Amino acid sequence: MYLVRKSSLLLFLLFCASGFLSAQKTSFSALGAGINRFGFSFHFRHYGEIKPNNNNFKPILDWGIELGNVQHPREVALLNTTFQNSGVYKLDKVNYNWNIRPSVFFRKPIYNRNDRKTVGMSGVLGAGIPLALIWPVYVNVLQVDGSGNQTFARERYNPDVHPQSQINGRASFANGMGEMSFIPGLSAQAGLEFSWGSFRSEANILGFGLRVEAFPKKIPILHTAALNKAVFASFYLNFAFGLGN
Repeated sequence: MYLVRKSSLLLFLLFCASGFLSAQKTSFSALGAGINRFGFSFHFRHYGEIKPNNNNFKPILDWGIELGNVQHPREVALLNTTFQNSGVYKLDKVNYNWNIRPSVFFRKPIYNRNDRKTVGMSGVLGAGIPLALIWPVYVNVLQVDGSGNQTFARERYNPDVHPQSQINGRASFANGMGEMSFIPGLSAQAGLEFSWGSFRSEANILGFGLRVEAFPKKIPILHTAALNKAVFASFYLNFAFGLGN
C-alpha cells in the first residue's frame, strides 16, 4: 500500500511538473532586415518571453543587435563619362558610416498570438548605445606624368583637391577600413510589431515605428561640415523570421 501511495504521489508530481513546464514562456530568436530614411540594416533579436496565455499582458524584456548603413540625404551619385569603364562615386561624400546598434526592448502585448490562426500585436519601446563606424572614401584619380602618360591612382577623396573631371569612380569599399574611427551615441525608439505563424515553431514579425539616434558630434559623412548631422530621426520598417527555442 505504501508503494502504491508513493507511486501515485510521484505520478501526481510528474503530472504537475509537466503542466508547469508546458505553461512556461518560450524564448524566441529572429533574424531580419529593415529599411529607414538613411539606409538599410540587418538584425538579430532575442524575444525573451513568449507564451500562449499572457492574459495579464505583462511587459516583456527583449534584446537585440543591428548592423546598418547610414547615407546622407544629400548624397548625389556621379559618373564621369570622359573615361571608359568609369565607376560611380558620391559627390562630396568623404566617409562611409555604418552603425552597430545593441539595444534592449520592452514589449507590451496588446493582442496575443495564441495559435497559428491569430495575429499578435505589441507595442515596443527600445533604447540602445549605437556605435558609429566611420572610414574614408577612396577614389581613382587621373595622374599624368611629364611624358603625358595617364594612370589612375587610388587616393583618399578630398573635393578640394580632386576635381570631378579627374575622378574615375570610387575605389573598393574596403579601402580605408584600416583608418576606421568610432563614435558612440544613444538611441531610443517606439513602434508596433505584428507576429503570425505557427506559435511554437516559427513566426513572422513585421515592425514599424520611429527611431532617434544622437551622437556627441556630427558624423562627418560629407565634406561640407555644415550639412552633416549629429541627430538622426527616422521611421523604420523591419521584417524578421525566427524559430522558437
